[in-house]
Amino acid sequence: MATSWKRRTIVGGGIGLILAGTLAAAPQAAWAQAKKELTPVTVRLAFNYNGHRSPYLLGVDKGFYAEEGLDVKVLEGKGVTSSMQLVASKQDTFAVVDPPSLMLGYAQGMPVRTVVQLYQTSPNAVISWDSANITKPADLVGKTVATLQGDTTTTMLYALLAKNGIEASKVRIVASDGGTRNQTFLNKRSEAITGFTNDSYLGLKSTADGPIRMFPYSQFGIDTMGDGVIAHQDTIKNGPKLLEGFVRATLKSYQYALAHPEEAIASLKKVSPSIKPEVELEKLKATAPLLVSADTKANGIGYSSKERWKAAQDLMLQYGGLTKGVDDVSVYYTNAFLPKAK
Repeated sequence: MATSWKRRTIVGGGIGLILAGTLAAAPQAAWAQAKKELTPVTVRLAFNYNGHRSPYLLGVDKGFYAEEGLDVKVLEGKGVTSSMQLVASKQDTFAVVDPPSLMLGYAQGMPVRTVVQLYQTSPNAVISWDSANITKPADLVGKTVATLQGDTTTTMLYALLAKNGIEASKVRIVASDGGTRNQTFLNKRSEAITGFTNDSYLGLKSTADGPIRMFPYSQFGIDTMGDGVIAHQDTIKNGPKLLEGFVRATLKSYQYALAHPEEAIASLKKVSPSIKPEVELEKLKATAPLLVSADTKANGIGYSSKERWKAAQDLMLQYGGLTKGVDDVSVYYTNAFLPKAK
């Protein structure tokens, strides 16, 4: 089904976002579609349900996936590596995975590939107490940083240090599960913590008993893009219509969520009743600028640039623990399922 995109501007929380288009009308016979047998698929998140990934939940509630013949279940994860392994073993259909993690998994033989690259800018960040006066990577020397096991923020922290000429042995890096990591920081047993600009930073800011600050890794040479969605290579080969429908519905879900963020957070609250809606709303709004780049302005949201993937692989080979690269980085991703302009 052909799809067209127009330019429109979405403003959330004072942030302007140029979305390259409005999706054309999906199948309108909702009741007729509901009578058809939907294809069950799963989407595995990296960790818990949260505001910046609420568009998937909204897409389910609004029927965007059902309109494409899909019965989507959005599931929480136990770390990006675990989520990727579930797709590689065909226990899940899709997973939210960033390019560095995918490259490491591919090097280990995981038959997975990115089918839509949502975040054009990585949200990885170092968050710290104002009193610690941490404004750049060099300020981490002699400090304790609480990190998350199995998470890209931890992997790329080592790359951040190496890229900026800092020996990792001079920084005390303490990896743990998410709850322990947060408590380590909030109880001031660490001066800093890793997280996302559109997630951990805003959540911690709402609970910390003092002022905190952050700097994105991207400001200091580590910008490898962020959230994408991966699928098994067999799914890509054997289910092109399923992939086209899923990608189309996912882009529509993000578009609608950024235009109607309160609805997205209402969907989130259904599956996670204990959230603070105002904080999760702020996280979703902070996601908007991450989706936009020169590439997406020219080609639409979700586009993968070969040059960006090549730069990310070069960085991973030099600083990120990737021991073997590929000659053609397009094996990591495909743009084949993105909406085609008329």
